[in-house]
Amino acid sequence: MSEPARPVGVLCPAGPHDVLPSDYARKAEALGFESIWVGEHPAVPVALERDYVQLVDGHLPYFYTNLADPWMTLAHAAGATSRIRLGTAVGLVPLRHPLLLAKILATLDRQSRGRLIVGAGAGWLDEEMRLFGVSFPERFERMEEMIVAMRRIWTEPVVEFHGKHVDFPPLYCRYPSWQQPIPVLCGVHGLRGMKMAARFADGWLPIGTDPEILARDVKRLHALCEDAGRDPARMDVTAMAAVDETTPASFVASLFEAGATRVILAVGAVTTSRTVREGPGDAHPLAPDRYAATLEHVAGRFVARSRGEGADPARARQEESP
Repeated sequence: MSEPARPVGVLCPAGPHDVLPSDYARKAEALGFESIWVGEHPAVPVALERDYVQLVDGHLPYFYTNLADPWMTLAHAAGATSRIRLGTAVGLVPLRHPLLLAKILATLDRQSRGRLIVGAGAGWLDEEMRLFGVSFPERFERMEEMIVAMRRIWTEPVVEFHGKHVDFPPLYCRYPSWQQPIPVLCGVHGLRGMKMAARFADGWLPIGTDPEILARDVKRLHALCEDAGRDPARMDVTAMAAVDETTPASFVASLFEAGATRVILAVGAVTTSRTVREGPGDAHPLAPDRYAATLEHVAGRFVARSRGEGADPARARQEESP
């Protein structure tokens, strides 16, 4: 008997000149990807005051500056598919009003019949946070409080909440999420993220670049869960990893062996000076005229191996037809 498939997801392009999310999601679903994921940066100032590690040659990479709204993107994809799960890697939770965000997420989850996964990030771009009136030093605290409040909104018919960052009187909450509640992964990296995940999240969403480091971190996360009185076996570990033509086919398997319960593939995510200034352009492997072939190739190398079988591009093309 073959082992059950290990879930492999893929980042979805979300720029104004990229393939439509509906077409991309339909193709990914047909090829056996378990999920698609999108990120979020709603408003990026031109002038940055701090020297961030994300900068390349003093510039912010182009792909941070042209992203569509993640929830609208996932709703668009949901309407074109029936099985593939829909996630954020990550959504910047503190930037939103908790009552409005809770309703948006409940709507997307219910209307997709329970396919939403919220990868929650606190944000790293101070100048962006300030645009939305969010205190940068308090962003982690605000995110945690918002998630606690939203879980109640998704699962209780009448909710009252009084906290430092979230405060509202008794409210009718009669549009529950389909999942009870929607799973939330903590998308904060490092030890802080592990502690936050162990305290309140359904899982952790780290960057998985080295299987040995991931194995060490998963062990630490499980110990933190035990300290918090939670079952480590119930903790989702969704590792996001960049892949390209040089990535060994065994790489994804090594992340699962290190303790990942899901792997998200970031295809063509290598940042260069050209992509920082000009954007990915037509040469990007997920450009509108190249994404289908790229996804077929990636699925054959990584998704099929997670299932112990070979990919069938012809069958996938048949399944993706409307």
